[in-house]
Amino acid sequence: MTTMQENKWIEKAGTGENLSSIELEGGQLLTLLEGVSSHAGKDKSLPTLNAVEVEGGGGAFTARATDRYRLIEGQARGLEGSLDKALISLDDIKRIITLAKEHKSNLVNITRLGNAITVSSLGDSINLVLREGTFPPTEQLFTDSEGEPSAIEGVALNPAFMADYAKIAGKGAAIKVYFYGESKPMRVRITGDKILWRALLMPMRYKD
Repeated sequence: MTTMQENKWIEKAGTGENLSSIELEGGQLLTLLEGVSSHAGKDKSLPTLNAVEVEGGGGAFTARATDRYRLIEGQARGLEGSLDKALISLDDIKRIITLAKEHKSNLVNITRLGNAITVSSLGDSINLVLREGTFPPTEQLFTDSEGEPSAIEGVALNPAFMADYAKIAGKGAAIKVYFYGESKPMRVRITGDKILWRALLMPMRYKD
């Protein structure tokens, strides 16, 4: 349910704007958003990082997030429809996750009208206003990590981050880490049945 203030903002945001919409299985949406949201920044003073960017088109629905130390992008494929690029606060992403948990086996529709989004399935719906601001450009970071790996003596990393990768990959699944030199982002390969993942991890500073 939305507040009266939210409804006024949604009504204003949608006036005269183009409609875009995409639909995917609730289980897919849940897996995607739970994985991506683990990498979103928790500091609310950095609103563009305390959020998840989503977009749909070309048969895919994509979500990405970063906390400056990690970057992840997940993509559900084989879909119809499109959704203009949108930045959704982490709090609202958690609301969508709650809805997706209740509709794992059902289709979930995501519709954008102006600066407002509605997420719905079988009569249940969430209305939210998008976060203002621009998500940091990330494609070049992924492109730079697609070259030949480089041998290094060692690397320091936050073990808590690896625990998040384990949750995304699923029980008993492996991840693979590629190294590209000292102080450069590591590429993390996560395999999944429902989602195609790309992830980067920055090394930590470490004193012996």
